[in-house]
Amino acid sequence: MHKERSVSELANAAQQLLRISPELSYLIQDQQDLASQITAHQLFKINQEQRRIHIAYPFFDIQFFTPQPAAEYAADSLVRSNFDYQHHKSEQLEDFFLQDIHFQTGDLKAQHPLFLRGKAQQLREILADDIFNRVLGEQKLTAALQRMNPSQAQFTDQLMMDLQFYHVPAVQNSLVDQTPIDKNILQCFQQLCRLDTVLAHDFLPLQPLMESFDEFCFSAAQFLDPSVYRIVSLFYREQFNLNELIELEDDIRLLYLHAKEQPHLLGFVRLMNREVWHRSDLLSKQYFLTANHRIWQKKAALLPLFDCKRAVNWLFKQSAEVLDWISLNIQHSNIRTAVTALSFVDCSQMHPQIILAVLQYFQHVCARLFIQSCHAIAIEQNWFEHPQNKTVVLQGTKQAMDDHRVAIRPSILYLDEWMALASNIAKHDDLAMKKVYLRLSRVMQAFMLHLQKVTLNFPEDLMAFILPETQRDRDFYTVLQRHKMPQDVFRQQFYVQNSGTIRKSIFDAYVRDYLSAYFAETKAVPKTVTWSGLFQQSVAWHENNQKEEILAKLKKEFSLADWKPFCAAADVYFEQWHFQELQSVERIIEESKKFQHCLAASYAQRIIEGEYAAFHMSHLLHPLRMTLGCIRQNGQLSFDQLELPNNEKAAEHLVQAAQQFIQWLNAEIDK
Repeated sequence: MHKERSVSELANAAQQLLRISPELSYLIQDQQDLASQITAHQLFKINQEQRRIHIAYPFFDIQFFTPQPAAEYAADSLVRSNFDYQHHKSEQLEDFFLQDIHFQTGDLKAQHPLFLRGKAQQLREILADDIFNRVLGEQKLTAALQRMNPSQAQFTDQLMMDLQFYHVPAVQNSLVDQTPIDKNILQCFQQLCRLDTVLAHDFLPLQPLMESFDEFCFSAAQFLDPSVYRIVSLFYREQFNLNELIELEDDIRLLYLHAKEQPHLLGFVRLMNREVWHRSDLLSKQYFLTANHRIWQKKAALLPLFDCKRAVNWLFKQSAEVLDWISLNIQHSNIRTAVTALSFVDCSQMHPQIILAVLQYFQHVCARLFIQSCHAIAIEQNWFEHPQNKTVVLQGTKQAMDDHRVAIRPSILYLDEWMALASNIAKHDDLAMKKVYLRLSRVMQAFMLHLQKVTLNFPEDLMAFILPETQRDRDFYTVLQRHKMPQDVFRQQFYVQNSGTIRKSIFDAYVRDYLSAYFAETKAVPKTVTWSGLFQQSVAWHENNQKEEILAKLKKEFSLADWKPFCAAADVYFEQWHFQELQSVERIIEESKKFQHCLAASYAQRIIEGEYAAFHMSHLLHPLRMTLGCIRQNGQLSFDQLELPNNEKAAEHLVQAAQQFIQWLNAEIDK
């Protein structure tokens, strides 16, 4: 009874059963007549104007209604499903469409083929079962079995027992005993008489069904009112099913007018108390500048969202895609500093995806850079002694017993205090905030202009994929193919490279990690700063850091190392040259730092193990200084390399002088 059977086995058995009992052919024909309506009608048909989905048959549909804001608690649902026809309700089909189909909102990645296949098979089985029931299949099947003659009953039982559906002549026994066939056995016949068995793969073929289902999952914007879809996509950021939409109806009614009038700002209502959603001024600028606990939830009302009107004015000009991300992350003060910094930059000609990319790139470093600048200006302009500063003092400053100001230091732990200090000073100095954010604004602008430059000739639909994570979306390759742009060509636009071998994605943290050091050494960031220029500077900074790390590691590992130098004395003079053998780890590291080359990193261990020797080579009369490297083997030296600072190779006549010294030194050692 539980044997697994292939589709072809079942289809073959169904055909044999039809040959045994031609009467069952009428049952199959009835099902095919009904199924033809599905094929002609399409399985999912969206009427965008009427906000309606027609499903399978012409008489099944799901209707969506536009909310009436005045009737906040209207009894009528915004979703009405109709799966009734001729006193028969397709409950399985209704449950599948209301519960099992998830419409994608923010998760735009391609759905896995195995997932789609599973859903398509599930829907196919539900439809086959529904068609069978709709043509009264069970009654017709029972009647056909009861009208079999003994010969037909014998062949039928033999077929079913050979397939191990059952092990007793059930049909013959039923005819002889005039008793109903067991329900479990009847279900086996029912399986064989359904269209998904009889027609096998020809009934709603899986591949087209998978493709239709996949498209349907991304179609919510087509059948929902735009304002309703805007609300739903905010509360269900990845996906939703229609039951969840029904549960959201009260919220949709409350927010519908806001979604129509200020759709781009709607994301911020997620941070607001539901009791005030009905207010007509809910998304007014004033609330973004005050920590109103009646309006804002606790997680957002600890501080005003923004300290200056400029940031709020900038905010109100941005697109929904930018503001949705900001509203989702605004409780992190990093984002507040990023938005404020960008408000000092003209973004009016920038694509929303570029603005979003800038915010996302700088989100984890903005606060640190803000504090760095704020601390420098506070010291320079003596903000801690300013009459408007009544809340903070620099840590380490002597305080009177009655001075209750909080001691702060330039640390991310005190970000809110630094922001409050800048805000308080700015109340009486209009330029104070701009001064604090100037350096940060300019490096953000440099990144933004670089992105604008590399995407200048991109078609509009390609702009949606400039962020690396969006390149996993299902439409990415389709759009590339539409514009005949190879994937590699597209992605190469987002790389920067120096004159050497260093090549990095502009979304990599490579330059961002350097900015704190850049701010430390650059008091005023020039207007002309470019991202390419910052990248070149960051290459040198990273290389220097790497060398410092290697040298520190060498010093730690080999500081106590003891080895026998090649020369007894460190200083050796030959003709007009002075050679100093590097006979300690400290001297090796010092030489590497001084000459900015890789001696310590690449050769220290070989020197310690007696396989290599290095000399500082300098001319007695001229300012010529080099590092000579020699291979040490069998008590002799052989020339390996002679380098000037920064790994620059020495001229040939200098190499000859070094080789003559080595020959002389080897001869001296042999004496």
